Amino acid sequence: MKNFWIFDLDGTLIDSEPAIKKCYIKITQAIIPTRINLAKNLQIGPTLNDTCIEILGKEFIHLLPEFKDNFIKEYDDAKIFETLMYPEADNLIKKLYERGDKISIATNKRSSPTHKLIQHYGWGKYFDWVACIDEYPELKNKTQVVEKILKNHTDYHEAIFIGDTISDGSAANNNNLKFIKAKFGYGGKQDWSGVKIYKSIDRLDQLIKS
Repeated sequence: MKNFWIFDLDGTLIDSEPAIKKCYIKITQAIIPTRINLAKNLQIGPTLNDTCIEILGKEFIHLLPEFKDNFIKEYDDAKIFETLMYPEADNLIKKLYERGDKISIATNKRSSPTHKLIQHYGWGKYFDWVACIDEYPELKNKTQVVEKILKNHTDYHEAIFIGDTISDGSAANNNNLKFIKAKFGYGGKQDWSGVKIYKSIDRLDQLIKS
């Protein structure tokens, strides 16, 4: 039987935290060093815009365009290829594809670095579609992105969503998809009490038997 899978990216298929944090710390130190502790302790997963707003706070929100531009330049041009996939990710994607399953991505990551990394890993042919939140500026969150995508890909209405944060769980729950929590990702300290979890995994290869 063919299965349908929707994966989050950061914290689920790839360990992007070290490279992203390096960039936020570097930009914060250069532009607004008094906020450095926020940069050091931020959670990976929200959008670039939301994370920059969190670091800057109301007092320094006027620096948002400069901060975002500097982050994009530093990350997209310098740090992005320091991003490592999780150990089982490559083998998992290939096995799911080879057995005839359908695989896609829904991510808060911007489209430019997302597609750069997918090309870098050689994953391009394995995904039916890749949905990045900045491709839908009229939408507010991942729940709405997934809802829009499902309208155009009705075969994914029975898909399983795999992610590591409550925004992933909410996107799955709100679209009536089964949700598998990636416990190895970045959402360990979040309050999961409001999320319906189908199952949790400690390693990606546990999905092979799902």
